[in-house]
Amino acid sequence: MKRGKLLFLLFMMAGAVVGLLVAEVTKDVSFLSWLGFGGQFGLGTEAPLTLDLILLRLQFGVTFHLSVAVIVCMALAGLLFRKFAR
Repeated sequence: MKRGKLLFLLFMMAGAVVGLLVAEVTKDVSFLSWLGFGGQFGLGTEAPLTLDLILLRLQFGVTFHLSVAVIVCMALAGLLFRKFAR
């Protein structure tokens, strides 16, 4: 993987983590509660996909939690990446 792609992935992950933190902190603040508005989707949201081989049981599942704060912070991280990568 090229250095630029890895750096972009790092910026996006950092933006997602900061967005989740912002959404969690502001969910109880009345005029900022809209930042926590969002939902979850993915494979295995309710029950993970299970492969039972008697000797070994594998469970697969991926869940994404998106909120307004996560989307905004990831967009800002993308802009920061563009500034930083020049």
